[in-house]
Amino acid sequence: MAESKPKLYCAWFCPFAHRAWISMLAKGVDFEYIEQDPYNKSAEWLAVNPRGLIPVIVHNAKSVYESHVCIEYIDEAWPSEQSLLPKDPYQRAKARMWGDFISKKIIPPYYRFLLKQSPEIQNEAREQFLAAILEFTKAMDEPGPFFQGMELGYVDIMFAPWACRMYILEHYRGFEIPQTDEFRRYHVWAEAVKNHPSVKAVLQDKDRVLANAKPYAEGNAKSELADAVRKDTTIP
Repeated sequence: MAESKPKLYCAWFCPFAHRAWISMLAKGVDFEYIEQDPYNKSAEWLAVNPRGLIPVIVHNAKSVYESHVCIEYIDEAWPSEQSLLPKDPYQRAKARMWGDFISKKIIPPYYRFLLKQSPEIQNEAREQFLAAILEFTKAMDEPGPFFQGMELGYVDIMFAPWACRMYILEHYRGFEIPQTDEFRRYHVWAEAVKNHPSVKAVLQDKDRVLANAKPYAEGNAKSELADAVRKDTTIP
């Protein structure tokens, strides 16, 4: 029995969902893209993903969700010469460890910096974010240009959607990654990621992205993400 064409439920504005979108493109998967409003908690949508979030891959009538799980599923379900996770067991473990680092140490302060309105909390989040970026930078393999070598992989995809939208923090918080020697490797990495065909294909209009981020930057956003940051709970 032939496999069904996979469906990717995604949203143009969601960096978490873009992880799966980039992965599909990087692996050369023939898939159907479906734009999904994650704030629509209809019974039909909750039947696809009980959490009501994106991304979701529906493949052979089965749903796969959670963005980092989607990356691994795509890599395993459609094996090819282009592997997102390294073959070597230690390098695979390293990829997962730094993917976890991104989820726990980079993404949370990024959103606190953007969403919190207190200058004191913003400054604290800024320092945490920058320190995490530096630690991330120091862990990169040389010469790269990607995190673990010459090919786009799991760790790159985990952070790529935010790295490509760093202009949001520049626009609303006056923040940029310093152009200093200690961040040299980061900028080499970021340039390689932004110019990878699978990443470039999902990039959105800058003005549209900034407009979407404005309610978050001004403290007016109503979403599960904004609520989590306001309450200092786990980011969905």
